[in-house]
Amino acid sequence: MNLDIQNNDLTLSRDGIVILRGRLDTRAGAPRITREPNGWRVEHPAHADAEDVFDLRASGHWFGGQELIHQLWPLECAMLDAAPLVTSDNGPTGLSCILAPLWITSSGVAILADDNQALRVGFNGSNTKQPAYAWNLDAPPPFDRRPAPDDGTGNGSLHLGGRELCYRLLTADNAPQAWRACLPLIGHPTNIPPETLWRLPIWTTWARFKTNINQTRVIQFAHEIIAHTYPHGVIEIDDRWQTHYGDLAFDPARFPDPRAMVDALHARGFSVTCWVMPFINPDADCFDAARSRGYLLGQADGSLFPVHWWQGDGYLLDVANAEALQWFGDNLRALQATTGLDGFKFDAGEAIFLGNHEGCPNPNDYTRRYVDFVAANFPFSEVRCGWSNQRAPLLFRQWDKSCAWGTDNGLKSVITGALAMSLAGYPFVLPDMVGGNAYRGERADAELMIRWTQVNALLPAIQFSLAPWDYGDECNRLCRAALDLRERYLDRIETAMHEAAQSGEPIIRPVWWLALDDERAQLCDDEFLLGDDMLVAPVVQPGQRARNVYLPRGKWREAHTGQAITGPAVLPNVPAPLDTLLVYNLS
Repeated sequence: MNLDIQNNDLTLSRDGIVILRGRLDTRAGAPRITREPNGWRVEHPAHADAEDVFDLRASGHWFGGQELIHQLWPLECAMLDAAPLVTSDNGPTGLSCILAPLWITSSGVAILADDNQALRVGFNGSNTKQPAYAWNLDAPPPFDRRPAPDDGTGNGSLHLGGRELCYRLLTADNAPQAWRACLPLIGHPTNIPPETLWRLPIWTTWARFKTNINQTRVIQFAHEIIAHTYPHGVIEIDDRWQTHYGDLAFDPARFPDPRAMVDALHARGFSVTCWVMPFINPDADCFDAARSRGYLLGQADGSLFPVHWWQGDGYLLDVANAEALQWFGDNLRALQATTGLDGFKFDAGEAIFLGNHEGCPNPNDYTRRYVDFVAANFPFSEVRCGWSNQRAPLLFRQWDKSCAWGTDNGLKSVITGALAMSLAGYPFVLPDMVGGNAYRGERADAELMIRWTQVNALLPAIQFSLAPWDYGDECNRLCRAALDLRERYLDRIETAMHEAAQSGEPIIRPVWWLALDDERAQLCDDEFLLGDDMLVAPVVQPGQRARNVYLPRGKWREAHTGQAITGPAVLPNVPAPLDTLLVYNLS
């Protein structure tokens, strides 16, 4: 591999063929470039703000370690205008909750930025300047415009900027090897999440009941799940089980005897978790204690840093304060001791809530500390954000999905999002709730519920909230059948999870993992591999009863029919009726 830099122009070539082209920012002086075992480290001068630009078109297709609201695949299909790379809840440019400053090309180059710096990133940004959306949790702009799909006006460049900018250029013979070159630098978990969290479905109250929950409804929900013979591991009591946001005690009006409720759920075979977040609203009983002890995020003038979140105005737990984390953890453990709760659904924690907080040079550090705290103290849990948390043996949940079909936060984005999270180094993907969240008048239908259950059945974990039996007998029967299929493959899922903990290899892999030079594989956005020997080709379009299937090289056998196929091949119009998930096993 040859690196050549002349007149600030950078060129990486292999056997005389250019595989990466860029231009270095030298306004504050030339960056220092150091040879490393798998490539080069680029460091810009101290205290200088720099922005390096790379040509996307020279390197084939690009795949990034970013969870996006509109999860297009490959990444150059989207136009992401330059903005701070911060973990986001419904971010204004389309960034979501789990991010890694990592980009991989089909030609075998990886760009990995140091994660302890505040970064700006633009990817194939719009030359025509798409609308600049404000961050607005109450009235978000359309999902399909954040990031916008490339309509031919993208600038074809990766813009990577920041103060004291530092990143690595890693090189390998192909994309999977380039990803593996990043692995020692980003790390990986060495254990897997508790078995109950992933082997059996999680049932959460949120999408079905929203905040209209109480002890009777939770028990009744559990009865319905059992009555319809669904497997169940965890029942998750979501918002709003406490009287005030920030307090860690059940609202006695809604939950008069939480211990009896949890005991009853345990007796029916459920583990029980509840929803918590790092916000404390001013009407919470614990607010005065948290404020007086310095446990809330403050500002330079001594005042508290105000935060607007989706349930009002409040303040953030100061996760950089060890005493604040100890207090938070002690309160959570006390709640477990008095109620019997098994664990928690840890929500929020994204850097975007810090806004312009002057005390946080790298806002993503809030996410990192929050998730590290969860991993160290509450392993029977899930989180929905991640920054430099690849070593955490936790379920990482996708952002709240819409009751929709597309890559714009719908069913198809479950697949592309799982692939992006895997490439970011988070193998234990928890897809969001089957059928979506039913926000803002959206409604799932029976077909969406069935196809969504089929997609999630062979991902690392699965969770429900909308009840399949509410959508008719056929929906109920076919969703239940998809869970039977999951049960048949649980040993394979478990093997892949242990492999991820041992080697760091992702559980869910893009099909190009087995087809290094085939552009058909690089463009495939509706299939995935489970390990290296199983390919899943779901239906993710409404009304579709057949689909084309791409198979990489090898001898494959379709699980339902037993048909043997030798790849690479594209199989046209493979029947996929509503009761069928296409699965192919490598012989």
